[in-house]
Amino acid sequence: MPRTLPLVVLATALLLLAGCTTQAPASVVPSGNLSASVSKVEDHYNFGLGCYWKAYGTVFTTGNGEARGVLVNIQLIDAASGNIRDAKTLALGDLAKGGSRSFEVALDGECDRSYRVEVRPTEGA
Repeated sequence: MPRTLPLVVLATALLLLAGCTTQAPASVVPSGNLSASVSKVEDHYNFGLGCYWKAYGTVFTTGNGEARGVLVNIQLIDAASGNIRDAKTLALGDLAKGGSRSFEVALDGECDRSYRVEVRPTEGA
């Protein structure tokens, strides 16, 4: 029995991590002087959190001016139903002319579902 224990642990780990390589498409809705890019959105599994999706991207100014109080809203949207599964808004501060700021956010989701991500940068009031 002790000889097979490492094999059982390895097989269990592989089964738990098998679905954690899925990528989700992302779209950006620019606003005023701001736009964004998304480098990747992928699912992850954690024993404490369960399944979640992580989005990595950058918000940047597109025009000649600066942007004050920049916010970015990231939504995880179920591809089949179109319902929003989770959404987060991050405050990124001020951006100078030509400036950018990266973001990373975890969104609650299911590993066996298909999602898309929508990113909306805005300037605060």
